[in-house]
Amino acid sequence: MRYLVGLILIIVVCGMIINCSPRNARQFLTMNEVEKLSPSTPAKSTKSGKSIKSGKFSTKASVACNEQSNYIPDAAHPEHHQLKLVRVNFHIMRRSNGKGNFSEAEGVKYAKEWLRHTNSHVIKNKKMNLPVGNNTPKLPINYRYVIAGDPNIPGDDGVYFHDDDDLYYFVKTGKNKNNYKKEVIDKYTVQKGKVLNIFMTPHHPDSVVSKTYNPTLTGIAFVREGAIKVAGNYYMHNNPTQVNGKPFNRGAWYCHGVLNHEIGHVLGLNHTWRSNDGCDDTPHHKNCYSQNRKRPECIDGWSNNVMDYNTHQNAWSPCQIGRVQRNFAKKGSTQRALLVPTWCKLNPEQHIRIKDEVTWKGAKDLEGHLTIQSGAKLTVKCRVSLPKNAQITVQQGAELVLDGATLENDCGDKWQGIILEGQGTKRGKVVFVNEPVLMNMENEL
Repeated sequence: MRYLVGLILIIVVCGMIINCSPRNARQFLTMNEVEKLSPSTPAKSTKSGKSIKSGKFSTKASVACNEQSNYIPDAAHPEHHQLKLVRVNFHIMRRSNGKGNFSEAEGVKYAKEWLRHTNSHVIKNKKMNLPVGNNTPKLPINYRYVIAGDPNIPGDDGVYFHDDDDLYYFVKTGKNKNNYKKEVIDKYTVQKGKVLNIFMTPHHPDSVVSKTYNPTLTGIAFVREGAIKVAGNYYMHNNPTQVNGKPFNRGAWYCHGVLNHEIGHVLGLNHTWRSNDGCDDTPHHKNCYSQNRKRPECIDGWSNNVMDYNTHQNAWSPCQIGRVQRNFAKKGSTQRALLVPTWCKLNPEQHIRIKDEVTWKGAKDLEGHLTIQSGAKLTVKCRVSLPKNAQITVQQGAELVLDGATLENDCGDKWQGIILEGQGTKRGKVVFVNEPVLMNMENEL
């Protein structure tokens, strides 16, 4: 009888242990759990215990990762596209006596207000006016500008004043024109290659008094130097125009277009009307500055695209957005170097959850964890950078396919690794195709 009671207790205890075992076990991925597929024979898979020591994108993957169309925001998954922050600073050029441009108090206020209005149009991207009757999608632009002072200088606010009789002015026509000259940039640029330097240079006073010189708002971009020169802000600020007999304020709000336009050049965009700008959704046109009923082609054929010369400059096409985002994602690019590296520090609020079947064909810099939820599938074909201590979780019944992809931390730190959830045949699944590369992992395969 004692033996029978003991046997029953053992059975009950064992049953309790089995019932209390975790239903959704979690562990970091090892090579034993990886399925390796040949791209030519996807139906058959094999498992291997060997670690991957090296690997590169296949030729097809490399081309795809550089295609600007693969960086156009996915309207169905806007949360998969991280906001990028472009660092800028301002240089207000004056004569040696401190005159001819904004005072320090006015200049700091104007620069911040100018940037705020410029950002507001980036945030509100408008529908394209051309071609007439178009159905071009209006997509989020996914970048903003932030003023960045030199972190090595205490109290640096990123707005600088230079009193220089030789370099303070801007002349766009005539034998003394200097609009394309770089001396002022070479002399006064701060944090070269890390911050986009914006030079506010007034029109020369001798030019302004000339009846043949138009001191209009104008700008020039220097892409390799990561700088732009803009002239006309101070003149317009002090000289309101007349509309219906009343003074019309042309303050910082009025000047948003030229700043977005010139920054657009630095970020990799071209004029749309002169030649092929690399985008099929920005049509050639007559370059009407505004609606003009005296010119038939300008009644409806006026553009509002940021890279045209027009009164609006408040629309970015999907291709233009993709082109800029491709440049941001490209390691070693001039544009990427201007970004605040928000992908270095883990932000739990930026956790991306894949809920359906998704393919990432462009490189990404994530700011939080990544989870492929049960029943979902994520295919990664390019580079993905994960912040320090970030994890990729593949839930029970979910699938992660790494097709020639590179998973890394692009900040010199380590991310945690890939976690599989579930048990047995219902576990999450990770598939390797085209020799993906996994590096900078705390929990290596």
